[in-house]
Amino acid sequence: MVQLSAHIQFIPLHHEEPMAAVDVAIGFIQSSGLAYEVGPFGTSVEGASHTVEELVRHLLHSSISKEFLLNVQYHVGDDKLSNKAKVAKFR
Repeated sequence: MVQLSAHIQFIPLHHEEPMAAVDVAIGFIQSSGLAYEVGPFGTSVEGASHTVEELVRHLLHSSISKEFLLNVQYHVGDDKLSNKAKVAKFR
């Protein structure tokens, strides 16, 4: 199974309650079954590549907000550090 790490940032535009929309997006992430960590500017996820990609597609086609930005950074490679290992020395 190919593992993939990603950092996802969902930014609702022209939304009356932007933080409520962000909470819904985080709810999708929480229910994905992926390991995740919510941060102040986005959420890092890690798991099977097909599950990460499915989550991103789900967010991309969601109706959380009529207009939004979806920023996704992928970390790809067999020898990459886990998300926990990347931040362990700072925790």
